[in-house]
Amino acid sequence: MEPAAAFDWARLLVLFCCLAWAARADYSTLLVSDSHWLKWAVPSAAILVLELAIIDATILNYCMAGALLATSSLCMFDPPDLRKASVWTKEQHALSIVYGVGLVGLIGGAASHSNTDFIALVLGNESPETTLWWSLLGAIVTTLFFLMAWRLRIIQGGADAKALILVTVIFPSWAFLPEPIFPSEGAILSIPPSMAMFLWAGTAFLLAPPTLFIQNATRGNISSLSDLKMAWHSIKRPISEIGKGSSWLLTDVIEQEGGKKVVNRILPSGGPNSQGEASRVLEDLESMGIHSAWVANKHPFLVYLFVSIIPLVLFGDPVGIITSEL
Repeated sequence: MEPAAAFDWARLLVLFCCLAWAARADYSTLLVSDSHWLKWAVPSAAILVLELAIIDATILNYCMAGALLATSSLCMFDPPDLRKASVWTKEQHALSIVYGVGLVGLIGGAASHSNTDFIALVLGNESPETTLWWSLLGAIVTTLFFLMAWRLRIIQGGADAKALILVTVIFPSWAFLPEPIFPSEGAILSIPPSMAMFLWAGTAFLLAPPTLFIQNATRGNISSLSDLKMAWHSIKRPISEIGKGSSWLLTDVIEQEGGKKVVNRILPSGGPNSQGEASRVLEDLESMGIHSAWVANKHPFLVYLFVSIIPLVLFGDPVGIITSEL
């Protein structure tokens, strides 16, 4: 196996292990600690630097890798404040060095590659050093896009944004991935690998509602307008099968004048049901002769990001697939 191919598959293995661990934690506890991303950032950065050494990259591209790492650190740390340099911690001193190295890569690279032939760059005919510098610059722009999307709440979860930023560090461009098993020919347009994963994950996320609806319909769970409203995002289960802490209970019992009433909520009334609260509601339902309830399973977007590794490896860029058909 060629060294470059070995690095590509090593990156994929790191990504698989990192997202598998994170998806499991997010599904179980709805929380992924920052230490998880810091832990997996180490092998991700190490593989990037080692490959730069293997391909005999110039010092400016080493510095450009530092710029990518400095940008990605913004999802964890604030930039060091020069006005408080006298009281910096060890971490802030280290970050300041990475920022300084990255600044050299940005300024020096911009000067060295200012006369780039962009047509040759797009066609893959530019020099490897120039192509690498622009690829790393594109990864920096992609990282800033994810940071902005997170700040604007377009990407809701901090873990989702950090995962996408780490994917950008692992795969700055398509040159850092193995060739897709079923590549598209004649693609007119391409997007960065991390954005491709975001689109694949979003597609899987959008397929969940019709899948749930079909599942409820085939099980005979839809018998009223209220059921029709619930069938798109939850599933009806026998009370005896509803696990503790594995889902949100959407069927509730409320007190009204004259007695209790069963209601189905589109969204949980608060956070995940506590064990005591859920048990109380389930007991009330059984006492009223109701033997099934609507529940919504936890579907963190990070789980879909993990699953999106499969179409990424099989097919590559979804935008490339679409444009190849035009």
